[in-house]
Amino acid sequence: APRTVPWDFSSCTIRPMIAYLLYNRQTPGEGQMQTLAQRLEPEQVDTELVDADSPRGIQLAEHYDVLARPAIILAREDGSLVQVWDDPEQLPPPGDISYLAHQ
Repeated sequence: APRTVPWDFSSCTIRPMIAYLLYNRQTPGEGQMQTLAQRLEPEQVDTELVDADSPRGIQLAEHYDVLARPAIILAREDGSLVQVWDDPEQLPPPGDISYLAHQ
């Protein structure tokens, strides 16, 4: 039987996915990811900028098997992977990320 979950109206939009933006500090990728985070804001995509060398960055890279930087990891709230982009030459436009994030 389907579970009923009480709705929490404290936030006006439901954002079941998050885009982790992985970068190395003091590289062009850092600026790329910061710009991308700003461009995803109006698309209502939750983002988290993550330094690849931080414990969080290392954990994410290992968990999702991401080798290159910068990288974008789009995951559901439960941690299941939706998409990884880790080719710095082929990073997707914000609209593509937004489209997948709202599926």
